[in-house]
Amino acid sequence: MNPILERALEHLNSINNSSAGMLSHPLDESRTKEMLKFLNAEGVELDHSEILAWGRAKGWEPRNAKELADLADRIGAGGRVVIKYPGRLGDKIKAELRALK
Repeated sequence: MNPILERALEHLNSINNSSAGMLSHPLDESRTKEMLKFLNAEGVELDHSEILAWGRAKGWEPRNAKELADLADRIGAGGRVVIKYPGRLGDKIKAELRALK
């Protein structure tokens, strides 16, 4: 897995309520969508199978891992997503991820 993608997922896993699914709370959903859009804009491949395997390896419910992988797939394909609460992704993590390039 791309180290940038892995670090981004680890970051989201640590601050979002991943036990209920990365997209279960509106603020978590917004943060996750922003992260995936940021990664896509930075040219990071959002590989469905890698994200699905990562979520399962972290002990997520299969449906939650699939939901995240499907969202990443949609964003990676240029699909439109609505971010209800923009501005949830901090500049610090963006800079950290850019430094991994």
